[in-house]
Amino acid sequence: MTETAYIEDQELAKRCSRGDDNARKKLYTKYAAYIFTLCFRYVNDRALAQDLMHDSMIKVFDTIGKYRPTGSLKAWCTRVAVNLVIDHLRKSKRMNLVPLEQSQKEVYQPQEDDIEKIPKAELLRMVAALPQTKRVIFNLFCVEGYSHKDIAQMLGIKEKTSSSLLFKAREQLAESIRDYIKKNESL
Repeated sequence: MTETAYIEDQELAKRCSRGDDNARKKLYTKYAAYIFTLCFRYVNDRALAQDLMHDSMIKVFDTIGKYRPTGSLKAWCTRVAVNLVIDHLRKSKRMNLVPLEQSQKEVYQPQEDDIEKIPKAELLRMVAALPQTKRVIFNLFCVEGYSHKDIAQMLGIKEKTSSSLLFKAREQLAESIRDYIKKNESL
C-alpha cells in the first residue's frame, strides 16, 4: 500500500467515524465486493454471502471508531468480516468441529507446474467443494494468514484440531487436483 493510499484510508476512516455519509458510501464502494468474495469463500452460498457482506459493512461503520491506523483499513475491514462470518457459522451450528486425533500420513503433493495448468476458477471450485469446517479453516490459515492458535481461539477448538482439519482439507484438495490432472491428461 502506498503512503498516499494509506493516508487516504486514514482520512476515510476519520470521516466515516464522524458520520459522513459520502465517506461511508466511498468505503462501501471500495471494499464491498472484496468483503462479499471473502464471505462467499467461507459460506459458499451467494445469498448468505450477500447478507454477511452487508452485516459486515454495517459492523465496520458501527465500529470504525475503533480502527487504529497501525495497519491498512482493508485489513481491519477483513478482520471485522472474518469475525462476523465465524460468529455466524458458530451460532448457526453449520460447522461440525470434532477433534481429530489421527496420525498424519504423507499426502500426494501436486507439483507447481501441475497446479499452474489448472484454471483459477477450477481451483476455486475445488476449495468451495470442501466441507464447511475444512473450508473455513483452509481459508483462515492459507488465505487470511491466521495461525492455528488464532483459529483455535476463534472457533473454540484445540490447535491440534485446527492443524488436523487443515491437513484433511489439503489432502482433499490434493486428491481433487490429482483427479483433475489425470482426467485432463488424456485430452
